[in-house]
Amino acid sequence: MKNLYLSIDINAPREEVWSAIISDKKYRLWTSVFQEGSRFEGGWQQGDKIKFVSEDDGHKMGMISEIEVSEHLKDISIHHLGMYMDGVEDYTSDHAKPWVDKYENYHFEKLDENGTRFTVELEVEDEFAEDFEKQWLLALQKLKAVCEEKSAAFASITTEAIVDAPLARVWDYWTIPEHVIKWNHASEDWYCPKAMNDLSVGGHFAYTMAAKDGSMCFDFSGTYTEIVNYERIINQLDDGRMMSVSFRAVDDNKTHMVETFEAEDENTLELQQGGWQAILDNFKSVVEREL
Repeated sequence: MKNLYLSIDINAPREEVWSAIISDKKYRLWTSVFQEGSRFEGGWQQGDKIKFVSEDDGHKMGMISEIEVSEHLKDISIHHLGMYMDGVEDYTSDHAKPWVDKYENYHFEKLDENGTRFTVELEVEDEFAEDFEKQWLLALQKLKAVCEEKSAAFASITTEAIVDAPLARVWDYWTIPEHVIKWNHASEDWYCPKAMNDLSVGGHFAYTMAAKDGSMCFDFSGTYTEIVNYERIINQLDDGRMMSVSFRAVDDNKTHMVETFEAEDENTLELQQGGWQAILDNFKSVVEREL
């Protein structure tokens, strides 16, 4: 067995490179060099099960794996457990054995504010090493292009509000969980039953958003990448998208907020814009009402 170490320097911040790995839309672009239609099914958090799949002649095939390490903007370690073919999992056959119990590790090194060295470490059987190295060299060039040219960038959505309240109060209501659950919903048929927030660089937040009739429930969650108290918060959502919120005191009793984030691609931009603006408007109402 050989260990392959391949690196490339990318003129983009680590957040953009990380996003290109864990975002479904971006991942499909650079992994197309392995096979058209390559994608993943599952999550990238530590302990998540994940499948790396593609289709060939109508057959769905790929790897069954587990994320053993997921340290935001630093390291991802993937443990390959078995093979997958048309719904059948294979961990023991002669076909599967060369791929079972192998590791694929990604490292993200910050070079400067707009530069990242991405390194992939692969455990590969000798007979596949040469082909894998050639494919990965092409994939790294494609990954570099996706990040630098922003060819997979999401559209940007911006919402804003003037809140008639002091800056410190606005900051607290935005960040303290006991306040978050009061405003984090776009309409009266939704609510926020639970909120967790570790407000620190590298800290994680998770806000549960649920329909009151019990028909839907999901977590809005991510990891903080930059925090300047009473000025701005930048985070990366768990699906790879970036989000920022800025706070500016207009005067002693008025605060201007601007929220900017990458849109997802399941709903129209208009629907997303309206929904997130409604949440921000609800935040404004709650803060002002409780003065």
